[in-house]
Amino acid sequence: MKIDRSSKDIKTLKDSIRKSVQEARDSLTEKARQEKSLAISRKFLASGIYKHSESILAYYPFRSEIDTRIIISDALSLGKKIALPRVDGKRLGLYYINDPLKDLTGGSYGIFEPDPKKCIPAHPAGLDVVIVPGVGFDRQLNRLGYGGGFYDRLLDHLSPRIPKIALAFDLQIMDNVPVSDTDLKVDILITESSVYNNPEFNHTWPKKKK
Repeated sequence: MKIDRSSKDIKTLKDSIRKSVQEARDSLTEKARQEKSLAISRKFLASGIYKHSESILAYYPFRSEIDTRIIISDALSLGKKIALPRVDGKRLGLYYINDPLKDLTGGSYGIFEPDPKKCIPAHPAGLDVVIVPGVGFDRQLNRLGYGGGFYDRLLDHLSPRIPKIALAFDLQIMDNVPVSDTDLKVDILITESSVYNNPEFNHTWPKKKK
């Protein structure tokens, strides 16, 4: 299908792919989802990027997404700072959490979000790593989000030195993700079977300012 970016074709195609991929993801059994989530999380937790990080932006799992609670729990146990997003109008507000059981509340779209009355705001400039959600991805590291544009707006304001990492099941990977001018790529994509890297991304961890 030829996509004309001046038409509605790309939106229609994105919506169709979102529906198809989410149905496939929803078809996973809970056991399979947990096994795959553990395999993906272990790869991330074993990475030098994670080991050298002090402040991580993650997201709380929703419906059939990869279970990011594995990473959140590990990071908090090691004394790392974990920030989670909260929808604030058309942007994402970021907040550090200490205890997911106490600091989260039901928010937009039924997703658990930080309670601003209990959590300290996090500034994007203070992040070391960003874990980016998405519906679909391709091997060129293009990302198909959920359609709200929240993360594209957030990532556009982040320093290019901050690794943007996506965690996804193999079934979410396709040959080509339809993209428009405002869609941003991730730097690293981790699935249960593979790791895809942007060869132009500098993985050398910057030295912390003393």
